[in-house]
Amino acid sequence: MFSTLHSSGLTGIFLKQSTTLRGLASKTNKLKRKKHNSILTRGMYRYWEPTYNRMELSQPRDANKAPNQFRLVSYNILAQDLLVEHLQLYQGIHSKLLHWEHRLEKLKSELEILQPDILCLQEMQYNHLKSFVQELSHKRKVEYIYKKKTGRRTDGCAIIYDSNKFKLDDDQCVEYYTNDVATLNRENVAIMAKFQVRNDPTTEFIVATTHLLYNPRREDVRISQVGVLLRALASFAIRTKHSRLPTILAGDFNFTPNTDAYKFLVAQRKFNEYLFQMESIDFGSEAVSTFQDEWVTVDYILKSIAEDKEKSITIESTYKLPTAESCMNIGKIPNTFLGSDHFSLAISFSIR
Repeated sequence: MFSTLHSSGLTGIFLKQSTTLRGLASKTNKLKRKKHNSILTRGMYRYWEPTYNRMELSQPRDANKAPNQFRLVSYNILAQDLLVEHLQLYQGIHSKLLHWEHRLEKLKSELEILQPDILCLQEMQYNHLKSFVQELSHKRKVEYIYKKKTGRRTDGCAIIYDSNKFKLDDDQCVEYYTNDVATLNRENVAIMAKFQVRNDPTTEFIVATTHLLYNPRREDVRISQVGVLLRALASFAIRTKHSRLPTILAGDFNFTPNTDAYKFLVAQRKFNEYLFQMESIDFGSEAVSTFQDEWVTVDYILKSIAEDKEKSITIESTYKLPTAESCMNIGKIPNTFLGSDHFSLAISFSIR
């Protein structure tokens, strides 16, 4: 059973709250939104790369039918309790760089540059949620939903969104733990949100985020978790008997693109029985998102393959991830510049 709270208390399993933030945009407003914004941190250069559709460029656009554009960021921000529990993974990193206060400041600085309209978080520690939200510096009305992992774990997933742009129509939690299935005995969770665009109430879409099991030896568990998630998304996104709402899924999936779990997720037909087809968004053939014995990609943003001819999600630009080669110059993370052991993923979308 889920407990929904509307107060500032963060002890509940599932939390929804509205607040006014000083965050998600720079106080000085020196860093305007541009497709080519970049961050230069010791040896790493990240930039926005536009996605051009030649067919669209050849056709004039109706100014009265401008697409609804928004920016989504997905980020595993590294829960402090997990960092402390697995401190051996961060040997060689100065202790002050591992303190939550330092990491929070770096996370805040990065988000001030990225300015997301929707922020999907993994490893959001429940007793840090309030301070995390409050530390974001620019005044903006936001609301968020949060789901803590089941059991004793103190972290979970959150979706924070600009409530001046979006109205939350519905939301659901997904728990992967059940007593009935041997491969579904872990505490991981997901949350799903159905949004309506305020300046275009006919436009609705789904955003979901999750954090799957890490254990490298248990791909069977991750495959089972993906199955539960796809089934839940397929049901939650239903628009009519024959169509579903455009859907974005973001998170830390803890598997690489060459695994069966990944193939299951991206809807290769021999793997996916749920007929809810997702495609992973390309951040570059050599892109990496974290270090797990080597630099790898385990974080993804995916979108549904269009079913509704009237509304579909289009990628306007992607915030390019670093390569393994460039990461050799960065060294271990977190560091002086970056507040997590994962890199953020960011995409500018439009709904047409």
